[in-house]
Amino acid sequence: MLVTDYVIEYIKKNEGVTHAFVYVGGTAAPLLNSIYNSKGIDYIPTRHESNAALAACGYALASGKIGLAISMSGPGSTNMVTGVANAWLDSIPVFFLTGQVTTGTYKFDNPARQMGYQELDIISIVKSITKAAELVIDKHVIPAKLRHFILKARSGRPGSVLMDIPFDVLRMDIPEDGMNEKVNLETPPVASSEIIDVVCRMIEKSKRPLILAGGGIRTPDAHKSLREFVEKTRIPVVTSLLGKDAFPNDNFLYFGFIGAYGNRYANIAMANSDLIIAIGSRLDSRQTSTPKYFARAAKKIHVEIDRNEINNNIHVDLPIHSDLTLFLEKAVKAVPASEANKYSEWMDYFKRLKTEFDVLKDVHGPTDKLVHPKRFLQRLSIMNDKKTIYLADVGNNQMFSAQSLVIKKDQRFFTSGGLGTMGFSLPAGVGASFGAPDSQIIAIMGDGGFQMSIQELQTIVHFKCPVKIVVLNNGILGLMKIFQDENYPGAYAATVDGYSVPDIGKVAAGYGIPHKRLTSNEEADVFIPEFLNHNGPYILEVAYHPDWAGYPKLRRGLGIEHQEPTISEEKLKQFMLIPTIPGK
Repeated sequence: MLVTDYVIEYIKKNEGVTHAFVYVGGTAAPLLNSIYNSKGIDYIPTRHESNAALAACGYALASGKIGLAISMSGPGSTNMVTGVANAWLDSIPVFFLTGQVTTGTYKFDNPARQMGYQELDIISIVKSITKAAELVIDKHVIPAKLRHFILKARSGRPGSVLMDIPFDVLRMDIPEDGMNEKVNLETPPVASSEIIDVVCRMIEKSKRPLILAGGGIRTPDAHKSLREFVEKTRIPVVTSLLGKDAFPNDNFLYFGFIGAYGNRYANIAMANSDLIIAIGSRLDSRQTSTPKYFARAAKKIHVEIDRNEINNNIHVDLPIHSDLTLFLEKAVKAVPASEANKYSEWMDYFKRLKTEFDVLKDVHGPTDKLVHPKRFLQRLSIMNDKKTIYLADVGNNQMFSAQSLVIKKDQRFFTSGGLGTMGFSLPAGVGASFGAPDSQIIAIMGDGGFQMSIQELQTIVHFKCPVKIVVLNNGILGLMKIFQDENYPGAYAATVDGYSVPDIGKVAAGYGIPHKRLTSNEEADVFIPEFLNHNGPYILEVAYHPDWAGYPKLRRGLGIEHQEPTISEEKLKQFMLIPTIPGK
């Protein structure tokens, strides 16, 4: 059979991949032709290779399978690099396949810049942002390489892989040997029983424990095991940005979203904890602020699949290199069940915190002009009981979403965390709609991210993708304007000066998508149900005032309890159970 047939059939048969996200090009045409002639896998042509890569990320996150993105050599492969990096940094298993120019026109070690038309050494470009990347020129090693690349993408901490195959090799014949040989994933590390016993003793001594759930808890099994662990121990949960959906946000044991733009009440609770159990979180600076001040009164347990992340930014008392699901399963069996009122004082303290610093009180923009964006997002999620995948873009909308959305059981929240890819949510939403066809898809973005991915509206229309779109439109690039206010007051290069937004209603009409523009909170209450109940794509434009900011935001050089805009030292001390770090 042809090399292209082998590659596509193997991925379809053994990995259960149902859709490949592609952009057609000469050197990739053989791969697309194999999909065209195959049954059980379809190609989804996006309008840009970058969006094909991000759609594959969305598909992988939604389906739990490996994502597949295909492009040609040269500009096709370089256009996918952002998606490759996104998958790498956010630990998403995506297989990138690129067709290269023929071996006869590839320069190999020739010092000339280029020999073949649209030739480029994509492998050298992506080596640092993939778990495996290789130009494969020997047809006989294709089956083994294919299994190896899938193994790398899915084992341990998942990530991106890229295989580059020359056009002439793609069209060669190879035997069907190994077609039924499934990939055996590497045996994951597991915490020992002795380590689990230490965890149990640390929990027993704690009076103010918190679980910090990070983006590593993505799979349904890990979600389920975390809920079982929390139900048994009654330890409250806070989440990182990528862990926002790790635990139901409407559960009384959910203490909020922490970090750089975290809920103020969640950050203060974290600062006052006496035990942090971080599971699947990198404990990076956007979560912890200044390392020496982070949760300074707490013992720290860090459970991570990636050994390189342990004791990297934050030194911990108990490092645990383990698969997260296996750790939680062992811990659930070993830990004693807690009495219902064991942490009653801790829970009462948090209730006071949340009442004082409620997300709708901790606002930083005019609430009487246009739509209150945090209120809108909170209302949208509270009114939505459907199985849903929310996708947030990058900018103010990402911060508002993380602070305000109430993610319920069987709902998911995807965003671009490590790379912060603006224009993520629309193409990733397309991929998610194919990866989880039984879920409602709601892509949330600002007017900037919308313009970055606007061409994928045609993909949505063409394939009738049920992607509903919320565009938070303030007419500027708001998050960057805040950065300019903080560093270059009054100078708004490319955020206000030179930036503009088209008439989104006319854009929607051009693509034949229903559209509604909301300009008041009262309108929002009326049209949210219509938006949620509509079958098919819908664009809900939410006009909010340009003075709105994504605050609260961590202050540099201080503890996680210090956020801008500042509150008085006297007020902060009312809620501190440990000595404060004086503000600067």
